[in-house]
Amino acid sequence: MNILFPSNTSGEYIELVDLNRFDDKSGYGAVLRVQSRNFNAEIPFYFERACFEEFCQAVLALEKTHVGKAVLKPFYDPEFISIEMQNNGHLLVSGELFEHSEIPQHLKFQFVSDQSQLKRLIEDLANV
Repeated sequence: MNILFPSNTSGEYIELVDLNRFDDKSGYGAVLRVQSRNFNAEIPFYFERACFEEFCQAVLALEKTHVGKAVLKPFYDPEFISIEMQNNGHLLVSGELFEHSEIPQHLKFQFVSDQSQLKRLIEDLANV
C-alpha cells in the first residue's frame, strides 16, 4: 500500500511506498519518498507498531482539534516525519532523513500543506 501526503499548492510531498506490516506484526516497513522543493530522497523506513499507532491517533487529533503535531519516528533510529498544525490552518510537514554509510548523508526538509489533506491521509492510514 502507498500513502501519499502532498502539499496542496506545489509538487512537494511525502510518500510511504509499499507500506507493509512485518509478519510478526511488531512493526512496518516502507520506502519513504520525499520531494521538497529542489530536494528529494528515497530511503528504507522502518518503525514499530506502537509508533505507527501513536502517529495515527495524533493525525486524528489534528483533524479534530486543529492543534498539535503528529510524528512518525522509530524508537531506535533518528529518521522521522512530522505534520504540525499552524495557527492559520496550514500544516508544516517536516522531517529528517539519514543514510548511514562510509560517507553519511543527512536531509532536513519542510514544506507547507493544508488541513484539507488530512481527510485522505486518515482514510489511507485506516486501510493499513
